[in-house]
Amino acid sequence: MSALKRQRLAPLALAALMLCGGPAEAQRIDDLAQTGRVEAAACRHRLAQMLDMARYHDRMTADLPGMERQTAELQAQLDALIPQIREASSRLASLEQEQKALGGELPKAQQDCREAWFPSMSGACSRAQQITRRLDGEVNPEIARLRAALPPLEGERQRVEGTLSVVQMNLQSRRNYAARQTRPTEREIAEQEGRCRTLEASMAREPSPVASTALEISASAPEAPAGEEITLRARIASPVPGARYGFVWSLNGRVFGGNGDTVKAAVPGEGVNSVRVVAWMWTGGQWVKAAEAARAILGRARLQQSVSITGPSAMTIRDGAARGTFEATVNPEIPGQTYGFTWGAVGDPQGPVTFSNPSGSQSLAVTTPGRYTVLVHAWKLVNGQWVFIGKASHPFTVQ
Repeated sequence: MSALKRQRLAPLALAALMLCGGPAEAQRIDDLAQTGRVEAAACRHRLAQMLDMARYHDRMTADLPGMERQTAELQAQLDALIPQIREASSRLASLEQEQKALGGELPKAQQDCREAWFPSMSGACSRAQQITRRLDGEVNPEIARLRAALPPLEGERQRVEGTLSVVQMNLQSRRNYAARQTRPTEREIAEQEGRCRTLEASMAREPSPVASTALEISASAPEAPAGEEITLRARIASPVPGARYGFVWSLNGRVFGGNGDTVKAAVPGEGVNSVRVVAWMWTGGQWVKAAEAARAILGRARLQQSVSITGPSAMTIRDGAARGTFEATVNPEIPGQTYGFTWGAVGDPQGPVTFSNPSGSQSLAVTTPGRYTVLVHAWKLVNGQWVFIGKASHPFTVQ
């Protein structure tokens, strides 16, 4: 077939597609085949990407000072709480030992006092009175006060520790982004915008105007669990009386559904999902774009996830230390998700410790016998942000 025949047949084939293919084919032709539109759209798309990258980079770096201050303030609160808890726990243990010793001594002193010839002159009676005054006036009230004060202090410590862990994870995420991504400079943005203007001028037309016909998308629910079906409806504010319309729907860039104004769709996943619809009107023997609209649908987690720890419940000191490995598991674990963990342990005479380890496995070496608890916080990465899943603890004994 000669080049001349191919040139003559191309417009005829294009017209046939416009007539027979329906709104979806008309949109494909509109998006990909009009002269110069691909180049102009690509240029403008790259410019929009650069602007978005610059804004996002600025927001990420602008958040750093505030999050660093918040981290420092939370760490200061934690540093102040831990000595208070340690001092109160030590004081309580000491008083409980004294209570036990005095309680064991008191019956004998009272018996010796009863058997004395002259109780008023008996050393046993004097000792029984001293023990009673010490127990009733000092030891028992102080034990009751410490037992009432420790749970709120421990609860506040756990709250501050949990908040600090979340802030530290998000702070590190922003630091990693700022270190990994390079912000487009204002000069680069201006040069890209100049290229787009030059391209549009060479096409002897202004950038495509926004369609004047108002179109909006309503949803049966603005958010839903991932996988749950919702109903979407497109409404043209002022439709042309008697006109025939077709609608092309896409969800996160993928076309779905029929050509009607109402479709059903399953929410693809967690986070923000983008719905777009283009309205086409049949006029003059062809499909003409009338309007387009977009909106966001928020996807929630369909399954409630939790975290658990497996590992030894007892360890024995050998060669100067007891060693064990603990594993954190997210339940249920969803394929393709990225998880992060923060580990810690309590029970050591020196106080709580934390570990800089984002993996799901933590090894410990303990040199002092006692009762310990290993702790873990779990997160998942959703749209660039660490979302808290839950926390777990696992007690173990070292002997």
